[in-house]
Amino acid sequence: MKSPHLLNLVAFVLLLTGVVGCTTLVEVDLPDIPPQGVMEASLRLDEAPLVLLTTTQGYFEATDASTLPELFVGNAEVVMTVDGEEVELPALCSGDLPPEALAAAADFLGVSLEVLTDFDLCVYTGLAEPSTYGQEGVEYGIRATWTEGEQSYDLSATTTMPSVPALDSSWFAIPPTSTNDSLGLIWTAFTDPSGFGDAYRWSSKRMNKSEEFLYPLGSVFDDIFVDGLSFPFQSFRVSQPGEEEAAGEAGFWKVGD
Repeated sequence: MKSPHLLNLVAFVLLLTGVVGCTTLVEVDLPDIPPQGVMEASLRLDEAPLVLLTTTQGYFEATDASTLPELFVGNAEVVMTVDGEEVELPALCSGDLPPEALAAAADFLGVSLEVLTDFDLCVYTGLAEPSTYGQEGVEYGIRATWTEGEQSYDLSATTTMPSVPALDSSWFAIPPTSTNDSLGLIWTAFTDPSGFGDAYRWSSKRMNKSEEFLYPLGSVFDDIFVDGLSFPFQSFRVSQPGEEEAAGEAGFWKVGD
């Protein structure tokens, strides 16, 4: 009489053999598709516009540090329309900047200094044109055109900067379970304007310690669940990068902040 363990082993080997025997190599022949142009434009209140232009590449094409500069477009004509008035946005390339200006450019673009030092990356901005700076209630348009070889690109987008809604109220509260009478949380009451499509990003800083606003995890949200509603929410304090928190203070605000 055969052992049940031996029978199970034989069944497993037969199943494994069947699975391996059914394996089929599938080769996918993807059609050649012309590169597509990509425009990423951003505009913030009282800040200059920032436009990045790139082109796509094939799914299986090599992507490494040497190919990165080839994807960025630095020879385009970019025109911004501000309430019907056209303003040309010139290209600003890292290769044209003196070494002492690269650090400021890296901070403005949100990239590392090493990237701007190693590669000649171009953006389009209206730093010298105050009329292009973001203002509430103004309608903006962007159009970018350029040619690479036999391929021509024509990209455009429009937007209107909505008015920034004010917070209803905010307050500091120490949790009843707290063992420290100087640590607490900040609560905020807010009313979302009616109409879907509003998105928010929450930031905060310590007036006596932080030099800049910091964004907590989950700071970005939209109004899909709160459209037109009034609601409270609490804000945890974000730690400074590289800062070691005192025991029990992480995430809490302190009296005097």
